Amino acid sequence: MNHLEDLRQLCAEARTLLSTTWDMGLAERVCERAEELVEPLNDPRHTSLAEAVLGFAAYLSAFTDSRVGPVETRRLQLETLLDAVVEQLDRLETSSALEMAPPELELTIELAPAPTESLHVAAAPASVAASPEIPALDTIVFIDPTGRDASTLGMALEDVGYVVQSLLRLDRQIGQWLAKPEVKALILPAAGLEVWDKLLQLDPALDQVRRRIGFFVVARSDEPRMRLKAGQAGADGFFVLPGSTDALAREIVEVLRDRLDPYRALIIDDDASMTMVVDSVLRRSGMDTRVINDPVQALAILDDFVPDVILLDLHMPGLSGLELLSLFRAHAKTAFTPVVLISGDENQERRFETLTAGGDDYLLKPLRPKHLVAAVTGRAQRSRWLRRALRHTTTPLPLL
Repeated sequence: MNHLEDLRQLCAEARTLLSTTWDMGLAERVCERAEELVEPLNDPRHTSLAEAVLGFAAYLSAFTDSRVGPVETRRLQLETLLDAVVEQLDRLETSSALEMAPPELELTIELAPAPTESLHVAAAPASVAASPEIPALDTIVFIDPTGRDASTLGMALEDVGYVVQSLLRLDRQIGQWLAKPEVKALILPAAGLEVWDKLLQLDPALDQVRRRIGFFVVARSDEPRMRLKAGQAGADGFFVLPGSTDALAREIVEVLRDRLDPYRALIIDDDASMTMVVDSVLRRSGMDTRVINDPVQALAILDDFVPDVILLDLHMPGLSGLELLSLFRAHAKTAFTPVVLISGDENQERRFETLTAGGDDYLLKPLRPKHLVAAVTGRAQRSRWLRRALRHTTTPLPLL
């Protein structure tokens, strides 16, 4: 039995634990086994599954010493975290089945007539092909059937140490290219966004690679729907070519500089078990996090940790989430920092109240790791983009 089958069996045991009278011994065994099974998942293909398992194990660990088990709301959170594990297992099985499917089932998009129909990859310049003795150069992968835009962009970036690799088609082989450590960014024509989204759904490893690299969308015309799709796909920028090649080159340099500095998230919640889950999930996705369980101490951390995004529980003793939100909005270091409110309160008026008070998003408990990472990453990405834009309104930054 492999580790994925072990996880299936573990999920069944966990489901039994949560659906019957609380068994403290079973809870401890399930928690220990879940922590053991995270280790074999330490590779890009299984990262999303590892995040889900880790989130479930971390939250369950808060109740392994309890004879009565979690209250109903926390049991619901455990069930949601367990559902996330099952969802990732299902995705992996679907992906594996597609890998064994016949070639005619391959997902492919032909973005434009390619110069050589039999090739999937354009011939690389001699400077791109690294020998064993020469380290591979930082590479930008550009889905460009003609190669013309890629060539122009390559000339704009060559002085700052990047090479541009042109690929003719977007298909499932793209994951093999993007997984290479020297690949730092992907440029995709807007016409390929729908297929890109399907590939992300089918390949968990591709989703993890996407978080590591920069992602840009280009088009031949500036249509609002194209910009909207690019934003929904999490693009770092949208550019109309060929006119904005220099702007694209500059944004690539800026975004990749930011990627060297992990997104920073500040987590504030008086529930230690909840902050443990959120912290472990976000750290697993590559973020730098700080946790505060006493809201009164929240502002003091800003002396040495300035977050890109703040996660804030709505109901806390001492200072409520709304009160703390107003303090953050009045502080020079966090006046424009995205704040995501977290609550189990589904009241629409309360949600409206948090947004009008300056909150940027409102997540309902129970939280799912995938939704949590997506919400935090999106807001942190927007925060970095705003900082870059503000810098450019005063002093334009050179490529070097």
